[in-house]
Order: sequence, then structure tokens, then C-alpha cells
Amino acid sequence: MVDVPRSADVVIVGGGVHGASLAYHLARKKAGRVVLIEKKFIASGPTGRSTALVRRFYAMDFFTRTASAAADMFAHWKDVIGGDGDPGFQKVGLLALAGADKATHLRHNALQAQKLGAGVTLISPADVKTLVPAANVDDVALASYEADSGYADPSSTANALVNRARELGATIVQYRHVDAIRAAGDKVVGVTSEGIGIDAPVVVNCAGLWADRLLRPLGIEVSIRPERHLMCFFRRPRGFDVHPAVADTVLMTYMRPEHGDLTIHGKLSYDEIVDPDHYNEGVDPDQIVTNAELIAQRFPVMEHGLAMGGYSGLYDATPDHHPVLGAIPEYTGLFADFGWSGHGFKHSPAIGDILSDVILHGRAKDYDLAAFRWTRFREHDLVPSARWTAEPHPKHRL
Repeated sequence: MVDVPRSADVVIVGGGVHGASLAYHLARKKAGRVVLIEKKFIASGPTGRSTALVRRFYAMDFFTRTASAAADMFAHWKDVIGGDGDPGFQKVGLLALAGADKATHLRHNALQAQKLGAGVTLISPADVKTLVPAANVDDVALASYEADSGYADPSSTANALVNRARELGATIVQYRHVDAIRAAGDKVVGVTSEGIGIDAPVVVNCAGLWADRLLRPLGIEVSIRPERHLMCFFRRPRGFDVHPAVADTVLMTYMRPEHGDLTIHGKLSYDEIVDPDHYNEGVDPDQIVTNAELIAQRFPVMEHGLAMGGYSGLYDATPDHHPVLGAIPEYTGLFADFGWSGHGFKHSPAIGDILSDVILHGRAKDYDLAAFRWTRFREHDLVPSARWTAEPHPKHRL
């Protein structure tokens, strides 16, 4: 076990992929004594149960830029991050499918993403059929395709970042709770971890599902809804080879290939709210049936597939399903990176870089985090949907 230091320059609370990324970037930038504290093991929370898509195209410029920057890091991990870690990135491509009612929005958003260099092209239903002959495209009006996208291994990614941070001098403390963020007046002075005080002028809340519990005693009220999401495994029948990841906005599902002849399939939205410390981590039998029906609608050949169980994870969902990110100005030295609501994994290598600049220099070059301030919820100034087929909105250009 690592000894708990009694002082640090920066304390990061939470060992998911965002906390891991921030620890790496701060250590890389020689930010002093960086300490990350995780209540279980690295990636033990939602990160480890992420489907870990790596893609580049959003309806909102900010997310297109961060996702694209992160995707480049995944693709060139050894050269960019270094170390012996491997995020397990698999370049299988990614399709987003739209029906006639959303095709115009998909076209508008993809063309904007192209201007930002996102590496996305628009293709016809016939092109989809050529790319994936097993697909039923009768209800598809337009699709986008990212040839260089794919997926990674979420636990391997987080651990690669943590191990690199450790190599660069960061201290990683696992199996230890943070009880409270300590403040004196309007300044952060550290944390308390299982009764032990750790003094630090900077604390970053990357606690995800538990982030609101740490902020509430400080008078910072952010709603985090632990949304349970389910992913089902299906074995593809003989002749149905590896396919791209698919975001199906017609059937409101998404899927990606897994090792061997497996495909992971789930719905794009769920509404079950659970206790993050006590929930069913398996998959509901009725949802296996529902997902089997949905995957067979898109790939009729899957009527001959085989259900192989599944798992469930949690999203740390905010009211607008976007993160709280950046400084919490009520307390000097307090920062946040949580509430990604299920779309945070792919951004993490880039967000750690951006947030570390905000911590060290007061701002990030070329990125403005104001839209993601925590006060937007009480100000009724929410961030709009940034999905592929989201209706255009002025805030998308942030």
C-alpha cells in the first residue's frame, strides 16, 4: 500500500479515466506533488463499464475538437503518451445512421465537423450497404462515416494513464475514501481521507457519481442522477464478420464489435435511476430480448445469432447530460471534471490536457469552458444536445 501523503500541490479525487488523464498531464507538466485518490481501484466505477467508443464527430464544436484531439492520441498512443501502457484501440470505423426526419440535421452537423477537420464523411444508404452488406437500410436516409474511429479498452486506458503519471512522479492512492473537501473561507486547503488530512491548495473533483456529495457541504449543489445502462453481448452467426461501430439514431441504439465474433449492443437512452453503491450490475432478461429484436431489425442475419448475456453500468447524468468542467470560482483552488453522462471516455485524454492548463495557468489555449460551469443549472442556461442528429443551436458553435 502507498503511504498517504499529508500534503500535496494538487489532489485529484477519483480514479476513473478523467482523473487518470488529469494526473498524467499534470505530472507531465511538472505541476509539483500530484496525488490521485481512488476509493476502490483504478477504473472500478463507470469507466470500467464503458463501451469505450472513440469517435470524432459531435454537433457541438467543442466536443468535436476534444473528441478529435483525443482520437488522435488513441491512434498514436506510444508516440504521444509513451510508457508501456496500451489503451487497446481498435480502428473499426463508426457509422451514424439517420432517418428521413433527422437527415438534414445530420448533414448540417457533419459538414460543420468537417470544417473542424473531424474526419467524417456523409454516405448514402447504398454506401452503408456496401460497407456492411448485412445491414438493413430501408429506414436509413443518410449516414455519416468515420473511417479512423473505433473503440478502446476502458480499464487499460485508465491504467495506462495512471501508470504513466506514476512514472512521471505522481502518487496514486487506491482503496481509500475521500470524506470531504476542506476549505478555509473561500479557499480550498485540502481534503480529509478516512480521518487523515491532506493539505493542498488545489483539489479537483473527478468523483463522477459521487461528485455531488463532496460539493454539497460547500454549498455547491449539482444534481447527479445515477442512470443505469445495459449492454448485451450477441454472438454473430458464421459469415457476419467484424463490422463498424454503429450509432443508430433511427432505432436509438448503438453497438460495436468485441473480440472474436461478439457484438455489444445497447440502447442510446435509459431512465432507470439507482443507488450507485448498490445496483444490479447484470443485465435484465427482458432487455436481452428487446436488444435482440433491435439488433435483428438493423442486421436481419442476427436472427441466427446467439445472446451471450451482458452487463450494466452507470452514467453520472447532469440535468443537460453534459459535464461540469473547470474552476468552481466560489472557492479558489477548486476544480471539477465530472457529469459526462455517458459520453466522457472518448474525450478524456484531451480533457486532462485542457483542464491541467486551466489549473496551472488560469486558462486553456483555444478552449473556453464557460459553457460547462456548474451555475448554468440554476441559471437555466443549459447546454443543448450535441448528438449526431441534434437540431442546430447557437451554442453548438462554442
